Amino acid sequence: MPRNKPAVSVIIPNFNTARFISNTLDSVFAQSFKDFEVIVINDGAPDTADLHEALAAYKDKLIFLDKAQNDGTAFTRNLAASHARADVLAFLDADDVWQPSFLDELHSFMADNDYDMVYTDAEVFGIRHMAKKNFMPYNPEQGLVTRTMLIEGRCHILPSGALINKHAFNLVGGFDPAVRRTEDFDLWMRLLFNGVRIGYLRKLLFKFRLRPDSGSGDFLVRMQRCIDVWEILRKKLDFTAEENLIIDRHIEVQQSGLLRARGRYYLSQRDWKSALSAFREARLMAEKLSLPWKHRLKLAIVINALRVSPNLVLRIFQTLRPQEFEYISTMN
Repeated sequence: MPRNKPAVSVIIPNFNTARFISNTLDSVFAQSFKDFEVIVINDGAPDTADLHEALAAYKDKLIFLDKAQNDGTAFTRNLAASHARADVLAFLDADDVWQPSFLDELHSFMADNDYDMVYTDAEVFGIRHMAKKNFMPYNPEQGLVTRTMLIEGRCHILPSGALINKHAFNLVGGFDPAVRRTEDFDLWMRLLFNGVRIGYLRKLLFKFRLRPDSGSGDFLVRMQRCIDVWEILRKKLDFTAEENLIIDRHIEVQQSGLLRARGRYYLSQRDWKSALSAFREARLMAEKLSLPWKHRLKLAIVINALRVSPNLVLRIFQTLRPQEFEYISTMN
C-alpha cells in the first residue's frame, strides 16, 4: 500500500457478497485514476471463509478489516470511513462494478465544480428483465442537485456511484446505523439539509447488480423501508408544509407498490384469493392517485385474468420474471 495520503479511499463492505468481490476489486484496480486506497470490511458475514479465499490474491493491494460481528451496512461503512486516510470517500458495494474511467471522471468533476459530493449513473445487471436499464430517467440534467429535486424524486443516487468529501460526511455523522436498507437516502437528505453541494454527472460509469436476495432486490422489504424512511426523516429534519404534501404522496405511491409486490408474492404461493385482494387494493389506490393509465390498465388486466385463469397469470409471471419468482416463492 502507498505510504502517502491517497486522494480517494474506496470502502467495500462485505455481507454475503464474497462470490462477487473479485470482479468488483478487479474493476477498482483497473481504474485509470491510480491515487486511491482500498478498504474491504467484513460485516460478520456467513461467507467469511469464502471472503478470505477471494481476498488472498489482493492481500498486498488493500486494507482488510475483518469484523466478526454483524452490525449492518451503516455501522460497517462508518467504521471503515474512520480508518480512511483520504479526503474523499467512495462507498462501493461488493457486487457492483466500476467502468475504468469512473474515478478519473468523477474526481475531476468534483474538483472542477467545487462539489462536496458527486454521483453518476449506472447500468443495471443481474436480473434478466431489468438488464441494460439505467436510472437516467430518474435523474436531472447534469449539474447541481437540490433538496427539492431529492424530495420530489427527481434524482436517484446509488452509493456505488458516488464520491463524498470526508469532512461533509463527518459533518452530518455519516450513515445512521438505526436506518436499515435506506440508510443511503437518509444520508443524502441530511447532507442537502446541511448545505452540502451535490453534483450529478450524467454518464453511465458503473454497473449496478440487482439480486433478488440482496438488500436492493428484496422488493417487499425495500418498499416498506422506503415508506419508513420518510417518517424517520420527518423526525430529524424540518420539512416545509409543501414538502410534507409531496412526502405524503410518495408514501401513498409506495404503499401502492407494496400492494402490487404482495400480490406477486401471494401469486407465487398460489393463494389466488389474497393475490386478487392485493391487486384490487392496488388498483383502487392507483385510481385515487391518478397513476398513469397504462399502469391502471395493466392492473385491470391482471385482476380479470386472475378471476378467469390464475394459473395462466402465474405462468406468465414465471416466464417474465423467473429470478424474482424463484426468490419470492421461498420467502416466509
